[in-house]
Amino acid sequence: MKKIELPAEDYRKLSDFITDWLADKHDLQIGQFESEFFLDELVKRMAPALYNKGLDDALAVTQGNMLTLEELIDLEKVID
Repeated sequence: MKKIELPAEDYRKLSDFITDWLADKHDLQIGQFESEFFLDELVKRMAPALYNKGLDDALAVTQGNMLTLEELIDLEKVID
């Protein structure tokens, strides 16, 4: 499986969020290394499921649009 890499700015923001969230909600102080390690593990475990959900949602929207297109085509008048 191809490794999913986030843009550097997004990665930094998410790592900072994890550090701040753990400190605020759980009074747990972790460093940048631990935060990035945790983020890497989250991405590795969660990204495939989120990616697949996004594909399923896109497919559902596309299928809905195709049904609308088919309905519109059925409404066309035949020109003799």
